[in-house]
Amino acid sequence: MSWEYDGRHYLINTWSDTSRFGFGWELEDVAPTPGKGVVMEAYLDGTTGAALVRVDTDEPLPLALVERFLAEAAPDLAEVAAMAEDA
Repeated sequence: MSWEYDGRHYLINTWSDTSRFGFGWELEDVAPTPGKGVVMEAYLDGTTGAALVRVDTDEPLPLALVERFLAEAAPDLAEVAAMAEDA
């Protein structure tokens, strides 16, 4: 999945760590070149069960981008949290 905001292009990647039931989404700034790498992450900490957000950029991010990222990541995080509880 990819999005464009304010002339920058972002990719959304998911990751999982099956040894801890960890799961997350990454928002990666990829263009224009040079990309800035992963700028935000929403994830479920499999150790504590907490849903967390990490922002790793000194540059401002458009609020609409942040809101969309969190809104789309939240259902996946909730689903994985429910599966971890059932395990």
